[in-house]
Amino acid sequence: MVHPLRRVREAGGGAAEVAALLAPDVVFNSPILSQPARGRDLVTQIMVAAVAVREGHYVGEFVQGDITVLLWRGMIQGHDIESMETLRCDNKGFIVERTVAMRPFPAVLLFRQAFYDRMKDELDPAFFSLPQDSKLDGAG
Repeated sequence: MVHPLRRVREAGGGAAEVAALLAPDVVFNSPILSQPARGRDLVTQIMVAAVAVREGHYVGEFVQGDITVLLWRGMIQGHDIESMETLRCDNKGFIVERTVAMRPFPAVLLFRQAFYDRMKDELDPAFFSLPQDSKLDGAG
């Protein structure tokens, strides 16, 4: 059985199709955002934008109870990128939580920058802020 989100993504579905799968109070945890995104409208906007800045396809799916794990491989600006996402659904089948992990780190940085460039005027800057004492610049 194929999860409805995978089916929508593989068919090239847009915002309306993605939104129809999400619970009103869905939570999205992403490695490229500094805080969780909450709510159907915001999460839909983020999910649609993310697809626009990279390319790829699903390569695996595993289900246990209300949790589905999707494996994805693709490219961002000529670099390989992989992700794993967990989807937790309610008893009606709506996604209530989506959590994504990505690798390798250089490609994740490219993805974050491309996503930022596309969404910096749409999302609150808090979604992109890093702690002031961050050592992510390689110094230290």
